[in-house]
Amino acid sequence: MATATKAGRAAGNKAGGSGGGAPKAGSRLVRYSVVGGLLLALLAGCGGITAGVLAGEGYLPGDSMRQVWSTPTDGGAPASGDAAWAAGDTLVHSNAAGVSGFDARTGERRWRYRPSRGAAICSAGRTAADGVALVAQGVPGSPVSDDASRGCTTVVALDLASGRELWRTTRTAAHGEIRAERDLVAAGGGLAVLRDEDADWSYESALGGPDRLDPDRALRAFDLRTGKPRWSARMPDGCVPYGVAAGARRVAALLVCDRRDVRLAVLDPADGRVRGVTPLDPRRVVDPLTHMPAFVSADPIVVSADSLDESGYATFLSFDDEGRAQGTIASGPVNGRITSPAQEPARTRVAYGRLYTVAMEADYDDVVTAFDLRSGQRLWRAEIGDLEDVMGLRVAGGRVTALVDLYGSADEDGLLVLDADDGDERDARTFPDSVGGSSGEIKDVLGHQDRLIAVRWSEGYLSPFTAYEER
Repeated sequence: MATATKAGRAAGNKAGGSGGGAPKAGSRLVRYSVVGGLLLALLAGCGGITAGVLAGEGYLPGDSMRQVWSTPTDGGAPASGDAAWAAGDTLVHSNAAGVSGFDARTGERRWRYRPSRGAAICSAGRTAADGVALVAQGVPGSPVSDDASRGCTTVVALDLASGRELWRTTRTAAHGEIRAERDLVAAGGGLAVLRDEDADWSYESALGGPDRLDPDRALRAFDLRTGKPRWSARMPDGCVPYGVAAGARRVAALLVCDRRDVRLAVLDPADGRVRGVTPLDPRRVVDPLTHMPAFVSADPIVVSADSLDESGYATFLSFDDEGRAQGTIASGPVNGRITSPAQEPARTRVAYGRLYTVAMEADYDDVVTAFDLRSGQRLWRAEIGDLEDVMGLRVAGGRVTALVDLYGSADEDGLLVLDADDGDERDARTFPDSVGGSSGEIKDVLGHQDRLIAVRWSEGYLSPFTAYEER
């Protein structure tokens, strides 16, 4: 990508934990108009006028992006089972109606997996591993039909290259309806990990009882490719599993203990032994219904929780390999209002021992921010221009790529590339068309070779993947 000029860029774009910084340069939409004006001044005649118009509208070679392909929509489906994964040259999208694989080079559909007997996918693993993804499904039905409405009762492992079902197993579901579930299954380190449930595990009621599922049989691991059972974890007294995550070197779980407090457990991936249990926040009880904690990353371990403090926005909690608490990254006057990854997952990324995310500051402008996970300290912040919102981030190759909604221009969006180490601007481009039509539409930003892949889901009515490249 061509490197954008740094002339006039405020040094405050790399401000540290103090949050200082000089005034920002203004909207990049305005900057592109300035580029067009300079070209008009430098180039004479119709050629100069044409170049100025092209620069302002996102068509100028070297400063713009173009759409290469877009996959077809999957059709309407209830909002559950949403996920997207990349495996080699295959892009895979999941929703309630099924799972589809697409060629990353052409956008053509390679395969489609549809659950049998009208089943709906209610949960999907946040990440895939070794070319395998996990989905949980159940048979939907009328509330009065108990045999047809049993909840998320089956976990399926899919080969992402072919869409072939590798194996399946049953699980115990807490409710008789299909619901969107988070952190129900996880893949990593050669393992498939799932949690069972029980309707009597009400987080406000006591645990135990002769007719209830044994919590020591409710967190289980299988071989990721064969489905062979590996272990069942024994839960600490008074605790039941709430969410699972798996990385290359560890398995982590969120547990509800003493009826309503969510804690973090780190398990040995070899045998499921619980190495240690840590409060998510030692200052207060983290309630599953109020704070809705969820894994952001398994390696390193990062958990998000909503409304832990008076700001009412997201807080991120970091833990070391053994589950000991490290940095806390909270919304507030210094860090701004950080978006919950449950609502807008594309705006938060974990890489290089850092959390990269988007926050809205007091003037309602977005900033891209990097935090150190060990200390929780803010390392840098990069302001986005007026009337611009960040739709999604991708962190790779030492760069942070931000998709930017340019409100000041109809049917036009932008791309901003920052140095992942210090937040310095490396490139800025425009798209001649809209990348995301509404807030929260972009759910992930992937890459394949030199192309950028925008990921969407909205009950199946939007194109799951669209590929862009430099013009």
